[in-house]
Amino acid sequence: MGISQNIDTYSDKELILHIQRGDQHAFTVFYERHSTNMYLAAYHLLRDEDEANDAVQELFSDVWQRANRIDPSDNIKGYLYTVLRNRILSFMSRSKQLDKYIDSYLNYEAQVNTVTEDTVLLRDLEQLLEKKINQLPPKMREVHELAWKKNLSNKEIAEHMDISEGTVKQHKYQAIRILRGKLQRLVSIFIF
Repeated sequence: MGISQNIDTYSDKELILHIQRGDQHAFTVFYERHSTNMYLAAYHLLRDEDEANDAVQELFSDVWQRANRIDPSDNIKGYLYTVLRNRILSFMSRSKQLDKYIDSYLNYEAQVNTVTEDTVLLRDLEQLLEKKINQLPPKMREVHELAWKKNLSNKEIAEHMDISEGTVKQHKYQAIRILRGKLQRLVSIFIF
């Protein structure tokens, strides 16, 4: 059964039904319709073009290979954001540069002026992460907040808190180590 010429007007639900039947043209239209938004969301979190492209390619590879797992009556766009978010969170939890990603994540949310589907999904992780930050020991939490929310250098933090730069570095290292462990557990909860 072929697809009609006005496939561009098909809803996401109709495209998914065709993709589930192995229709490559429907997949191409679906990819072209959603890949840019998925890339922008991935890039805002990862801050790396190659990593964002890889995440999006893996997402759409999954859509093609596991199309039968997608419920066409569900919110397709929400499904894409959820799968993409879970891939990125898994990557973040394994990354040695977790602090960079946490910072990018929090900054991304702050830059968005309107509430959109993707920010609603991203806000879930932010709230859980903020709760975990609040559970850090007081001095460690203060160092973390001065470093990431106020963007102060180690020297500025040391002067502000009247402690040595070495102590600041140790608090930052311990905070990231603790948050990395907690984030790994959050990712396992977040994934379906």
